[in-house]
Amino acid sequence: MILLTPTSAFFQDANKLLLNEQANWVHLKEFARKNAANALSVANMLMGMASILCSLNGHHHAACWLVLIGYLLDLADGAVARQLNACSALGAKLDDFADFTTFGIATSLILRTPGLLDNILCMLYVLSVYTRLCFFSSGEELIPNLFSIH
Repeated sequence: MILLTPTSAFFQDANKLLLNEQANWVHLKEFARKNAANALSVANMLMGMASILCSLNGHHHAACWLVLIGYLLDLADGAVARQLNACSALGAKLDDFADFTTFGIATSLILRTPGLLDNILCMLYVLSVYTRLCFFSSGEELIPNLFSIH
């Protein structure tokens, strides 16, 4: 008969395994906390890319809904990042790329028509979104004191 005592190798191995699983669970929860907002930004970007594909295939109604979903995801990613105290440089860049995809390219494709002037205006719209995001992410103001109240 084998007698299992607390000092036996079986209990020591089981204890190590349990502690290792608990440590892995803690790491997994921390990873999820740090990247929840990033996942929302990636989902926003995916909505923008899906909207682009829908617009190119003539499904403008679906493209509009995908941009709306992207907008809601954009609202959520900033709120989640602040709530979980998980703001990062990577998250800021992901958010900028997602915003440009969804609100720049996808939106301009929804607005385009077969007319040349309309397409030029859509390109100007994309450039203005790009310029605004560049200035916003750099922290510089395009026109100083434009929105300040005197």
